[in-house]
Amino acid sequence: MADSIYRPDVVIVGGGVAGLTVALNLSPRKVCIITKSTLGMNTSSMWAQGGIAAAVGINDSVESHVEDTLTTAKGLADKNVILKVVTEAESIINDLENIGVNFDKNNDGSFDLGLEAAHSRNRIVRSKGDSSGIEIMRGLIKKVSESDNITVLENVSIDRIMSENNTIHGVIGRLVQENVPDNHVVIESSNVVLATGGLGGIFANTTNPRSSYGEGIALAAQAGAVLTDMEFIQFHPTGLDFGLDPTPLATEAIRGDGAYLVNQNKERFMLGVHPENELAPRDLVAQNLFKQIEQGNSVFLDCRKVSSKFEIKYPQVASYCQAAGLNPKIDLLPILPVAHYHIGGVKTDLDGKTSVEGLWCCGEVAATGIHGANRLASNSLLESMVFGRIVAKNINSSPIKKINKINPDFIVMYKEKTKNKIRAKKYIWQLRSSMMRNVGIVRNHNSIVRGLHDIIKIERESKGLSAKLNDMILVSKFIIIGAYFRKESRGCHLRSDYQNTDDNYILHFDLKFSDIDNKINEILNLADYKNRKQIVN
Repeated sequence: MADSIYRPDVVIVGGGVAGLTVALNLSPRKVCIITKSTLGMNTSSMWAQGGIAAAVGINDSVESHVEDTLTTAKGLADKNVILKVVTEAESIINDLENIGVNFDKNNDGSFDLGLEAAHSRNRIVRSKGDSSGIEIMRGLIKKVSESDNITVLENVSIDRIMSENNTIHGVIGRLVQENVPDNHVVIESSNVVLATGGLGGIFANTTNPRSSYGEGIALAAQAGAVLTDMEFIQFHPTGLDFGLDPTPLATEAIRGDGAYLVNQNKERFMLGVHPENELAPRDLVAQNLFKQIEQGNSVFLDCRKVSSKFEIKYPQVASYCQAAGLNPKIDLLPILPVAHYHIGGVKTDLDGKTSVEGLWCCGEVAATGIHGANRLASNSLLESMVFGRIVAKNINSSPIKKINKINPDFIVMYKEKTKNKIRAKKYIWQLRSSMMRNVGIVRNHNSIVRGLHDIIKIERESKGLSAKLNDMILVSKFIIIGAYFRKESRGCHLRSDYQNTDDNYILHFDLKFSDIDNKINEILNLADYKNRKQIVN
């Protein structure tokens, strides 16, 4: 077994923008990137439409970008983190251009900047309209393929992080292909970087790949890392309701170009709700769209006043519309709010370090403090790349620790394959439906407790059935705990029983794997007490 253990200097789990940025900045360290499928495929980075927020316009400034981010974050963002990220935006754009990413420009050579919700200026740097993610990933993947120090392991799923005494020893996983005997993979390293993306896959409606179900959060939690802000999940208002799974996204830039949100009566229901109308912060737009649906209305994106060059500016959205038999120049596009971005995650400091020595995080899996209670549109790719560079710089600044002897127990303690895919799929869909219904855009005491009971029931009935399902259950519990104890409405966390923002909750809920049982018992005991009190009264 010892001969089959691979020993790179750094292991990176995840092949999106964050993971590839770390890898490219670690040279000449020996790096191993691990991805569950072909490099770049089934990543939210590849599907990103909006682009990168950067204050590169003539009338824009870093100060304005910082202020917009702080305003959207509703009191929970770390200004030092925002400054660190936003001031690097122009440098990130330059780096991408240097590796061959072509951004949309005007005839005079300036960037053709898009406008998105809660931005006070046009500052979204885009590539091929709504194809920014594809183009950025194309450039990064090409550069990775040319790098002699980077090895890519495709079709490998990581089952656990090997750690002892709060110190990292590497990862253990398995080949995704079926019918491969003795298929576990052991990679020993004192530095593991998690760049696994988000968790939208635990909700019934999401723009995320279904492979994004919080796996990195589960791995980090089980390794002893601190999580934070798990209750904050941003729902995108304009998922295209075309009956597809995952739900295709209609980029916010379309509204920046003049599209409206209307109901079946052609009423613009965002008028008067916020000074920016359809370009209000995403949380507010999603919540009002949800309210329309709850009232029995149908909701649509009206693109009929958008540029006549719709197909050129928004080729991805146009292709989805064509497949659905709709013409955005004539037809209203049916939409629904969908789980889009997880603001919380594995808690990191300004260096990208977690609470476990040798474990680093960047991208959506990390909670760096930039987003607070609500993410400003198109700050995520920027954050991923800035922290990717930061993590690489900090790893490079220290000597690589050598692990003398790997614990043999790690080799046998890997997860089993799914025992029954049909039964596992049943419980996975039960979980997704429950999380969307009970802990979705609007939550309250009763729905959160009902969601917790659902998760406990699913866990009891499916015990040991699926490693993926076990991770989804664990992540759902963390979200439910955060949602229950944040008894206010702030940013993208909306509680119908606590509709006001409360200054007592200008804080972050930190959680560890060891906290779960006590917190769940506390919720169940409090819920039982509340029910008994209501019966007595």
